[in-house]
Amino acid sequence: MILKATHRTLYRYSMPSIESHNEVRLMPLTDETQACLRFDLTVSPPCKVFSYLEPGGTVNYFGVRAPHPSLEIVAEAVVETHLQNPFEGLNLLNPDWDEYSPTKSQDQAEYLAESPYVTLHDEVPHIARHVRDISNGSVVDFLLNLAHWLNQELSYDPDATHVHSKLDEVLSLRAGVCQDFAHLMIACCRSQGIPARYVSGYLFVGGVDGMRGEQATHAWLECMLPNGQWLGVDPTNDLLVNDRYVAVHTGRDYTDVSPTRGIYVGTPATMLKVSVNVDRLDVVGASE
Repeated sequence: MILKATHRTLYRYSMPSIESHNEVRLMPLTDETQACLRFDLTVSPPCKVFSYLEPGGTVNYFGVRAPHPSLEIVAEAVVETHLQNPFEGLNLLNPDWDEYSPTKSQDQAEYLAESPYVTLHDEVPHIARHVRDISNGSVVDFLLNLAHWLNQELSYDPDATHVHSKLDEVLSLRAGVCQDFAHLMIACCRSQGIPARYVSGYLFVGGVDGMRGEQATHAWLECMLPNGQWLGVDPTNDLLVNDRYVAVHTGRDYTDVSPTRGIYVGTPATMLKVSVNVDRLDVVGASE
């Protein structure tokens, strides 16, 4: 698929902000499953935008030094995705937990340890062990069963949690949004020795009813399999990641991938508005 993602962020202040400095993680990745064909970042008021690379992707940063009553950030990206069949080549039957090597685990230490949003809550290993007991012995089967279990046990409720919610709140409420589903599954995977990382991005839902994650940035996780392959899993929709997904940034948890962050001098912002739109371009009648 060729997908176009438009991400708009608007801040309004009660009094003009005197100065602000910001960084954004909005440029899609280019890897074996997708290619970012075009990326444009527009800031209003206009300013020079810089960038640097970190392990999880590209970071753009900029400063606005003139007083401004509002700040608008618009990111537009065109991405070609390739992963039509995520099940191809996966080991769904044979036990392979013992194939994780100490060297691989050491290389992925940051994706096995606790992180700000992914703590080993007392309930986490119990959930993981329960799911592992009903799986057939392959890591992939465990991941599929775990995603399904979380999808069934947690209610998708945008009003239940907030961006700073931790696992104890999610487990107490048994509800949350894609960020919470991903954090809890990452914790379960890490408790069993599976390196797991958080992924932020976009989801194209055109023509598919009931999918969650279309109105804002979406979140899922990638798990390293015993053979070294990273497998994308979306517990919010109980799916393996396919060509409807556009990955933007990866990290230990939401802390490492937040789309926008910054500081400013002035009064508190009176409004924050974020919108995301994802369209498919490679169909008859589609246009940019």
